Amino acid sequence: MEELKKRYGDRVEFLAVYVREAHPTDGWRMRSNDAAGIAVKQPLSENERTGVARRCCSSLKMSMPMVVDEMDDRVGNAYSGMPDRLYLIDRRGRVAYKGGRGPFGFKPGEMEQALVMLLLDQERAAKTSERLPMLTNEQAWKRLPGAPSTVKTLPAWARLLAGPLPVTTARMLELDAMHRSGDRLEPKLRGLVRWSAADANLCEYAKAVAVADLRRDGATEAEIRKLTGDPSQLSPEQRAAASFARKMMREAHAVTDEEVKQLLQFFGEERVVALVALLAHASFQDRLFLATNVQVEVGGPLPPSMVSFAKPSLSAGGNPPAALRAKFESSPQGAKVPAEWLGLQRGLESQKARPGRIGVPSKAEMHKRLGDGHPGMWQSDINWSRVCYTHQPELTQAWFDCASAFRQEAKLDRSLEQSLFWIVTRSLKCFY
Repeated sequence: MEELKKRYGDRVEFLAVYVREAHPTDGWRMRSNDAAGIAVKQPLSENERTGVARRCCSSLKMSMPMVVDEMDDRVGNAYSGMPDRLYLIDRRGRVAYKGGRGPFGFKPGEMEQALVMLLLDQERAAKTSERLPMLTNEQAWKRLPGAPSTVKTLPAWARLLAGPLPVTTARMLELDAMHRSGDRLEPKLRGLVRWSAADANLCEYAKAVAVADLRRDGATEAEIRKLTGDPSQLSPEQRAAASFARKMMREAHAVTDEEVKQLLQFFGEERVVALVALLAHASFQDRLFLATNVQVEVGGPLPPSMVSFAKPSLSAGGNPPAALRAKFESSPQGAKVPAEWLGLQRGLESQKARPGRIGVPSKAEMHKRLGDGHPGMWQSDINWSRVCYTHQPELTQAWFDCASAFRQEAKLDRSLEQSLFWIVTRSLKCFY
């Protein structure tokens, strides 16, 4: 097994699990163990079991990490691991290889064959399964505006988008990094919320990224299992955030005042706005990942790309696009107004009559937070812009940077764009 780890350790995570002793001195004692100097009583406590595992690692000079099964033998029983057994688990958590029961079924060579085939399948999937042409990493990097001379490894989705939308891709990489780093949300909460959203959206790529980020932020495997397992094991704050994340993905219109009130009590306005911004980004990202069928990168999900790229000549939150400055004329007198339009107006008026769930800062408060000359100040008449810019100015500006870059690069027909927007907002029951 140590030889296998040397050959594949850069692409595969190796882990040993110490389970119940198969041949303790106070049980089924083996002469072969006595001859080899192995004499171990069956551990009766967690400390004793951990001590035996440490001696095992030291005696065998193991380089792979070893974890210790609980005293109720839950892992050993689940995997039928007595006395020993080899397993290969793929990136989706599925069993790709199950060896026979040891010692006669313990065959590292047989597992290696399965491992090689799995790696080849993953490499082929990474090359062929995406639904858009994918640039090489170097080609994609050169397309990004003002990219530093030192080439960094890009996530698969960036290599897909950099060809047709290089500026938009650069802005998306920056926004992605903001949501996956910093102190706007506590790292474990951030990872939990992002994983919960991806799970609700059935997006395996985003779930893998969220778990990788949790590991990078110092979460133990036990903590990750708890965060991504039974919600009843979470703290009240974590449980509320995870439940909110799932509901925002599946039926955001059904979120209640009480649910938001609880979040505000747990986290306060600034972090709740960060939480909602993260979920808006997750909803956008997951649909992109699912539509393009993007696959987890060979070697596992990449860390956030902490690179600032060159800005386009028109910054995202600057002057409003000409199409948005145009004023709508009222219908000619006597013209028939469609019933659907009247229904929309009634829904809008009903929504406007509801009390807000979070305080709307004044224009003066928004100006104080942003300062003179900030490109977002033209939106100070818009309530939700005031909320977002005042509480999370960097995230909000980065979002508008993405939207502006896409508008400039995509050059979508305005009628088509608004028709698609109409379909999306109606399906989400968002009258605003």
